[in-house]
Amino acid sequence: MGACDLLISDIHHTRHGPKSHFLARRGFSIWIDLDCLAQANSQSWFFSVGRFNIVSFSEADYGPNFGKKADHISLASYVRKIANQILPNAQVSTIRLLTFPRILGLSFNPLSVYVAQNNCGNDLLYIYEVRNTFGDMHAYIGAPSGGNCILEAQKILHVSPFFPVLGKYRLRIRHDDNRIRLAMRYLIEQKPALTATMRGRLRPLDTWSLVQSLWHTKQWPLRPIASIHLEATKLWFKRLQFYKRPTPPDSAWSQAHD
Repeated sequence: MGACDLLISDIHHTRHGPKSHFLARRGFSIWIDLDCLAQANSQSWFFSVGRFNIVSFSEADYGPNFGKKADHISLASYVRKIANQILPNAQVSTIRLLTFPRILGLSFNPLSVYVAQNNCGNDLLYIYEVRNTFGDMHAYIGAPSGGNCILEAQKILHVSPFFPVLGKYRLRIRHDDNRIRLAMRYLIEQKPALTATMRGRLRPLDTWSLVQSLWHTKQWPLRPIASIHLEATKLWFKRLQFYKRPTPPDSAWSQAHD
């Protein structure tokens, strides 16, 4: 793997229940090493870190930097600080982030996933950073144990106006040098309400792969948020119950458990 790879994926969302709904689309994400941002910045003429380009990545969009105009901190330092709180004796060697990049300076990331590993390549910590279209963000953070990469987290952040802030998530990411498979199942009273998956193959980021991937996935600025609003309109026509946005949580993150 390089400092930054591309993930071209299939994204599926399935709403369960009597008024079921299904969404399928192509995804265009990056899998970036947060300790190697300078190297990532030099991989393509059309990709930059921290400045405008056709495709770019900015630490200002994530974690404790989200919503701040200045005093940005390193995301690698942020993850290690969280790891030190949850796993005081763990030594974090590498940290990668799976996220949608900026396209022509614009982006929206409903879910970004940080994976921290030790020097043996074992996963130590997951951070699932969830954002809604109202500008709120909350992270669900947990440490896998015994080879189990499934975390359970109590839902705290209002995400969709067609679901209440109740129930829990089951979160899972599996990854190697070639593939990433991400799954989220949302349960209300132990019954599946929503299942979302992202599955795809990694490829090195360079100028040719970047242009080719943008063309094949038909990406444009803010495509995820446009897709969310289109599907919300379809759900509204199905006369699903509408839930008003509650007050966002005070805490920036909550702990998930395996």
